[in-house]
Amino acid sequence: MSRFKEFVDSFPWVEAADIPWTPFNRRLSDSKTAIISTGGIYVHGDEPFAIANREDVDESYREIPVNTPTSQLRLAHEHYNKEYAEQDINSVFPAQRTEQLVQEGFLAAASEIHFSITGYIPQPRQLYDSGKEIGRKLKDMEGDIALIVPV
Repeated sequence: MSRFKEFVDSFPWVEAADIPWTPFNRRLSDSKTAIISTGGIYVHGDEPFAIANREDVDESYREIPVNTPTSQLRLAHEHYNKEYAEQDINSVFPAQRTEQLVQEGFLAAASEIHFSITGYIPQPRQLYDSGKEIGRKLKDMEGDIALIVPV
């Protein structure tokens, strides 16, 4: 058996049969969009995610103001090859592409704050709390869309 198949077969997947669904009835050109990346992105000077090695898990999140220069973004995640993300941060945190879509009129606006978590969370108990906090903040900012970028 391959290591990957062994990992997938033994992973404690979350099953949720009662996920609420709300149809999206707005035009994208009238919508405010926020990014939620699982790439472990944080702003230089902020506390990095507590990921020192592949066994570490950090279920917290980081806020990234929309006007943060990409030169100030950092990666703290040990569960993916960061080579491409380091070459183009938009591959894991597409803030520049989102702003481009705003400038082209495809989206109305980018949210004042975007968010990042680390995607390796095999026991996501505390992530539920982080998710609720992110959801409240998105609602307070009157966001319409959360673009979830899995890494």
